[in-house]
Amino acid sequence: MGKNTGLGKGLRALFPDDAVVVPSQEDEVLEVDVEKLVFYVKTNNVRPNPKQPRKSFDRIKLEELGASIKEHGILQPLVVKPETKGYTIIAGERRWRAANMIGLKEVPVIVKDLPPEEVLEIAIIENVQRENLNSIEEALAYEALMENFNLTQGEIGIRIGKSRTAIANTLRLLKLPQSIQEQLAQEKITSGHARAILILEDPAKMEAFASEIIEKGMSVREAENRIKKMQSEGLVKPLQQKKDNSSGYIAEIQEALERKFETKVHLSNRGKKGKIEFVYSSLEELDRLLERLGYEKEN
Repeated sequence: MGKNTGLGKGLRALFPDDAVVVPSQEDEVLEVDVEKLVFYVKTNNVRPNPKQPRKSFDRIKLEELGASIKEHGILQPLVVKPETKGYTIIAGERRWRAANMIGLKEVPVIVKDLPPEEVLEIAIIENVQRENLNSIEEALAYEALMENFNLTQGEIGIRIGKSRTAIANTLRLLKLPQSIQEQLAQEKITSGHARAILILEDPAKMEAFASEIIEKGMSVREAENRIKKMQSEGLVKPLQQKKDNSSGYIAEIQEALERKFETKVHLSNRGKKGKIEFVYSSLEELDRLLERLGYEKEN
């Protein structure tokens, strides 16, 4: 089976197998083949990626990481992109922030000169894979992947190992009023609470119910039961079932085929007819796909 060359493989794509540690006091080491080196640069010459999907950093956890770094050092180098002045972080911002907190003068880095779009995709996928994002940051990360790289929910799922349904449910959180998104990001409510709140549809009702959940310390089950009671009393309209669920069925089939054949699949449906398209990006990938389909070449 051919290796997956997509960016979804995260940091494994960034660390060379034959990396060695080369301590250096000066950044002029860039004159050598930095693609194969781990070396040290001044901490204040490194800056965070402004498009980093993760926006909030727990100070207590950073202090704990700083204490660990003070005792053991930074065990995993940062991955950075060279700029005209200094470096931009691709992966490892928490380590960099913790190093700053304890006054570390230098940090170990691996330099990768990648185009901006690859830097963004790696940053997003790596954060999601490591579960470093809160629910809203995760939803915004998925939205960025869709808008910047034209990825479908199914394609995002394949890259990060989640189902299309999970991606869709997370994206729905962006329909919440901004105040509730902030409460979710601050972990005052959970994603389960948020999904119950979304049933209300009206922003004012959503905000009032979110406040009630927080004030009363409701569990997700209690919040769901409260919504059901409101529906039975006619205070909230029950969710309307879609008459035509074919689009959801097609999406599920497409997702299953993409997982099975490890490639992009497009399904189009018109009435009782339709077509399935398999997408490949190289002859090697085509051969692998044909093998999966049971096709044998003639000698």
